[in-house]
Amino acid sequence: MNTVHNAENESFFPVTLMVDSRNCVVVGGGKVATHKTELLLNAGASVTVISPDINERLEEWKDNGWLQHIARSFDPQDDLDGVFLVFAATNNRKVNVEVVEACGQRGILVCSVDKGWVNGDFVTPAVLRKGELTVSVSTGGKSCRRSRLVKNNLSRHIEMVETANLLVLGTSHNYLSIDEREPYHLVGERLERAGRMFNQVWGIHEFMILNTCNRVELMAVASEDEEIDLLLEHIMGFDALEPDSYYRKRGAEAFEHSSFLCAGLMSQMPGEKHVAGQVKNALDDAQNRGWAENMLGQWIDSSLHVSRHIRGETEPMLQNCEIEDLGVDYLKDKRPDLEQQKILVLGTGDVGEGVVSRLLENGENMSCTWGYHRNKPDVEEQEWSDRVDVRNLNDLPELLRDVDVVIAATAGAGYVLHKGHAPFLDQNREILLIDLSMPRTIAPELDGLTSSLKVADLDDLKHWYRRQAIDMARVFEVSRKAVVEHEDMYAQIVNSFQGGNSD
Repeated sequence: MNTVHNAENESFFPVTLMVDSRNCVVVGGGKVATHKTELLLNAGASVTVISPDINERLEEWKDNGWLQHIARSFDPQDDLDGVFLVFAATNNRKVNVEVVEACGQRGILVCSVDKGWVNGDFVTPAVLRKGELTVSVSTGGKSCRRSRLVKNNLSRHIEMVETANLLVLGTSHNYLSIDEREPYHLVGERLERAGRMFNQVWGIHEFMILNTCNRVELMAVASEDEEIDLLLEHIMGFDALEPDSYYRKRGAEAFEHSSFLCAGLMSQMPGEKHVAGQVKNALDDAQNRGWAENMLGQWIDSSLHVSRHIRGETEPMLQNCEIEDLGVDYLKDKRPDLEQQKILVLGTGDVGEGVVSRLLENGENMSCTWGYHRNKPDVEEQEWSDRVDVRNLNDLPELLRDVDVVIAATAGAGYVLHKGHAPFLDQNREILLIDLSMPRTIAPELDGLTSSLKVADLDDLKHWYRRQAIDMARVFEVSRKAVVEHEDMYAQIVNSFQGGNSD
């Protein structure tokens, strides 16, 4: 112990010492000694100050019975018996060296406050205490000013954590039409840029961005501060909208919203199940990008748990309908001779695969073409593999020459079908283009471009779907009761980052 170190190459092993009720000594009676004494007292140590003179503050602490004072110079023979830790904190370097050497001979932990710190056993970091939370910042004794700066910034951040709560900020099909909503969806570079901006906002601790065909949402653990909310709205672009064109939900209301969302109640087709997977994927993406960790993960896990309860209560009341069901049902309504239709499905994700599967359930003579971009679907093991022609979208102009129906279920930031494809479409047949994507991947300008072209997007399908057949008021009443039964889960989430038990 107390061997000579090289300050330039020093490496440190951070620990938290338990000094409660242990005998600790501070040699010195000035400003620095006072600071070290205060650190020890705050940690519950039994402190003895050794110095011929002490300042007023140490004198006051002595009078209050918080410390003992030995009014003389340090004596290495008499002052180290039963001592756990020592600070050499005089303004006399020779005395500090003497203290360090004496402690080294006795195997006692020692810290020198001057340049002799490299021959001691530890350095004291900048310390921040908030309730049961203790944070220490150290630059290895090389830049106390930098340590204090970092500590002060952390102090602000911790204060914001203590006021943090759940936040949902978004808009959906219930607030904006598809034309109005589409510009606010965050995909590609817009998603990357928004994420970088959110990362710079003091008071937003973890977040994820959810993009579905019906909505775009920021789900965040964020401090309750109106100015922060306004900044987040600006990044989302919502400051250009009327207040009733988007929603902001906080705390328990945000938890209820996320539970309803995961249960599919907020979808255009209430009860659809894809959204739970979309929420999980958004969380995975946020965690992979470093936007989210345990706090948001606990929130989403709890919401998914509650959503399963909600589903169990409400499924008998809901029509079982996914987005692919809606698309195929709409097609069957518009083209009753389904088996006679030449159908091209674009996209190999969950929705695209669901469309193909449901199409082929409509008779043994039913067939279709399935177009992919990068991920070729593996249909060899499917019983209907001989009724599907799998083609790359590089062949799209050729594929369009002989279609009656195109169903788009792709993901991307641009149009897969646009005005430039019109010449490839047969002008002598009525062609129906169904867009199940968001952002849309079939250009709206194709609708009515010729008398034979018809484009149906999600809003068109929404209006066609007879949602009024479901008593949604009753569904939400039952669902709210399910959320209330799990209100302890919300309390545990908030308690975990506002100062309660957390890992």
